[in-house]
Amino acid sequence: KAIGQLPQELAALGVRRPLLVTDRGIVAAGIAARVMVACGDDARPALFDAVTENPLFADADAGAAVYQAQRCDGVVALGGGSAIDTAKLIALLATHPGRTADYAGVPGAQIGAAAPLVAIPTTAGTGSEASPSAGLHPDASTPSVGINSRHLVPLLAVLDPDPTAPLPPRLAAATGIDALSHCIEGYLSDRAQPLGKCIALDGIARVTRNLRRAARPGADAEARGEMMLAAFAGGVSIGMGLGPAHAIALGCSDQGFHHGVLSGIGLVATLDATAAKVPQRMAAVHGALDLPQSVSTAQGVAMLMKDLGLPTTLAGLGYAAGDIDALAHAAARSHFNLSAPHKPSAAEYDAFLRQSLGLVTPAPEMQA
Repeated sequence: KAIGQLPQELAALGVRRPLLVTDRGIVAAGIAARVMVACGDDARPALFDAVTENPLFADADAGAAVYQAQRCDGVVALGGGSAIDTAKLIALLATHPGRTADYAGVPGAQIGAAAPLVAIPTTAGTGSEASPSAGLHPDASTPSVGINSRHLVPLLAVLDPDPTAPLPPRLAAATGIDALSHCIEGYLSDRAQPLGKCIALDGIARVTRNLRRAARPGADAEARGEMMLAAFAGGVSIGMGLGPAHAIALGCSDQGFHHGVLSGIGLVATLDATAAKVPQRMAAVHGALDLPQSVSTAQGVAMLMKDLGLPTTLAGLGYAAGDIDALAHAAARSHFNLSAPHKPSAAEYDAFLRQSLGLVTPAPEMQA
């Protein structure tokens, strides 16, 4: 198993006292204890298990305090995107002055080398183990803000399907759609990175072939392993930039709904508009999803989400919209539009949101 290689890998990184960053659910499942044992006799890991489901600035600040108090020299992240993103900020604060608020969401913040970071994902979706990005919430009622730096890419990603075995089917489905959203929007981005584009298409195809199997109770290890590769591909894709689906997902992240579901809903709402701008790129995505010509890419994503038992609209999710105009303007200002092939105006985002909220009648092609 890949986790069994930890002693050699930690030694190669010069880490003798890692801080294991995780959450209490992972601890209760016994996975954290197995990883601490797997670190080997030479490593003496300390534990920080206070990561919350939607991670807060305070989580990273508290973890950084434990890192210093325990005299750690590296970070091992164990969990989904919440744990890995929190671990990225802990690794950053280990070598930088100040607090999370001094870096996350701060344009022009000076970011240098972080402490050595190893990521062991327990979900197959966020791709944080391969990406230069992290997202945390300033507080429990505020949408997440991002930070992006090549120094935040983990030095090692351990892709072992065993820790994903206990995932409930709905969570496996939601994280898989998250991976798909990264691959699709990364591929569609305007950044010309040929190798990255190939990896993104490969990730889309792996999701197409394996997510339905991986989201069943008692899913086989092969399907879960393939989804871990798809999630890693999604993390690589994030580095090429995302798009309007993520602008919507970020704007609607204030009510505790799973980011992967929000990103999938964003794809359903926006892909048809993007297809009109870059039909050739969308045709490649359509092919990787193995869809018939009679089905649009947006419809294909919606069909997959329905098969997995996930809502495909904000209305179906139960999102309670307040000021839609403010949401639309925030989405139009989002950094996710920077490399997108279609940068919707606030008016277009308003239309996407109202349609997804069921406040206007959807076009016939979106009623599949």
